Amino acid sequence: MKEKRILEGVLLERERQDRNMVMLEFNIRPDMVVMNYVYDGHDAGGDVHKKRHDHDPEIMDHETFEALKEKLYENNVPFKERRDAFI
Repeated sequence: MKEKRILEGVLLERERQDRNMVMLEFNIRPDMVVMNYVYDGHDAGGDVHKKRHDHDPEIMDHETFEALKEKLYENNVPFKERRDAFI
């Protein structure tokens, strides 16, 4: 069920007009998965005195990630997976 809530948030974020979400990035770690929203680097006008706040990351377990991944494919949401090795 958590994946449904996350997917709804992702789809709403894609529809925003004030910032352009281009993809999601999943940082896969041994005990959890962290999902970050990735935006294009262009700030299309707007008030230069207001700092844009991007969407906060989502933290999930591996089962939720696998279920969410299927839903992202179905909705054509681009994403990439990272499995960085930290020393």
